Amino acid sequence: MKMTKLVSFMLLLTLAMFLVNGFAEGLPKYAITQINTGQGPINAMTYSQSANQLAIAAANNIHIYDADTHKELMVLSGHTDAVQAVALSANGKLIVSGSSDKTVRLWEAETGKLRRTREEHAAPVNIVAFSLEGEKFWSASSKNNMLRSWYSRDGGRWSNRTSSSDIVKSITTVAFSQYGETFAQAVEMTMAVVEITTAVTDRFEFAVFLSVSETGTGKELAPIFTKHTEKIVALTISPSGEYIATGSSDWTIEVWKIKDTEPLRMDMDLGDPLWILKGHAGTVTSVAFSPSGKILASGGADQRVRLWDLTTGQHLHTFSNHTSKISAVAFVRNDMLASGSSDGTVFIWDLNKIVPTD
Repeated sequence: MKMTKLVSFMLLLTLAMFLVNGFAEGLPKYAITQINTGQGPINAMTYSQSANQLAIAAANNIHIYDADTHKELMVLSGHTDAVQAVALSANGKLIVSGSSDKTVRLWEAETGKLRRTREEHAAPVNIVAFSLEGEKFWSASSKNNMLRSWYSRDGGRWSNRTSSSDIVKSITTVAFSQYGETFAQAVEMTMAVVEITTAVTDRFEFAVFLSVSETGTGKELAPIFTKHTEKIVALTISPSGEYIATGSSDWTIEVWKIKDTEPLRMDMDLGDPLWILKGHAGTVTSVAFSPSGKILASGGADQRVRLWDLTTGQHLHTFSNHTSKISAVAFVRNDMLASGSSDGTVFIWDLNKIVPTD
């Protein structure tokens, strides 16, 4: 009898250990948790430090999660097409979203109540951002290069701007700095400019430049000719507003310092990026700076997420556990990274054992 009880106990202990280890082994190394929205592609993600919440845009909805427990708090529904951009105000009280349905929606973060819908855009809205105090927010579309500015209190428009030029072939993507002070756009040039720049500098086969300006004044800060040989797909500005990173269909990432420059001249020094980062085996689809600005995260069509040290330009780590294209990356403080893919899956990674997170 005692032997039977001992065997039964050992079997139960083995089963318990198997279950515990089995669940632990269900997550890849360094992963804290896995989130499955069940909604479709992850198009955008953002983190609010004041609210300690992670907002995930999946298909037509926005999912709000507690950043510590990873519990879903609410789902914001109302867009009739894919949500392409989402931002939380610095005080954590408001959420703004932009969608392929060409609308911008303003939500109350605590209740999820829809406060306002704006329908003035004529193309999908793929970038949104709040001002630091949260009183204003911006929305932009890369398709027709329309930048609109709104008051958060009543949702009314206070400014409107478009950029068009004979030298611009197309706007491929746009980005705001953390609190909307700076606006950047990746521009493909017309063949006439490609021919001129190639003849004068012998540098370009495919001319792409970054136009960086102040959102309030329109003052141009940095017309930058990149070294990319194909279009820019991903674009982000560092939290300090000093640096800009680009991801391209040529599989590379470039990091540039933003600085005041003179109007473009054919005899000017066009400069070089701080870093050209190589390692992805496909289009670089997303890039994000850490809050400290010391680390860059990138995601690609190769289903890989890579971390880069921006003080040395060295590759730090690769997460290779996604099974479809990476569509968004976002830092949750300095010590965690969220990566989302086109199959609706998000991993939250613990960076403490991989990179310095101070």
